[in-house]
Amino acid sequence: MRCPSCQLIIDPRTAWRNSTNRFYCSEFCADSEVSAPRSVQKEVLDRQYLERLRRLLPFFRDLKSNRVSPSVGALQ
Repeated sequence: MRCPSCQLIIDPRTAWRNSTNRFYCSEFCADSEVSAPRSVQKEVLDRQYLERLRRLLPFFRDLKSNRVSPSVGALQ
């Protein structure tokens, strides 16, 4: 049997099982599989952040060049 994370052969005496009941060669590999969805989630959040930044950038450029005056009511 091979580790699904690193493809090393799993020693049955030292195998680790993660929360999804899959076997891994080490604690490191077992934990890396659990944390994988977080990286996907981070990519989604990064994309959302960049999209919002792209929409706000023209406003901040206008603000910097004094073409738009900031009003307190507009921010509420």
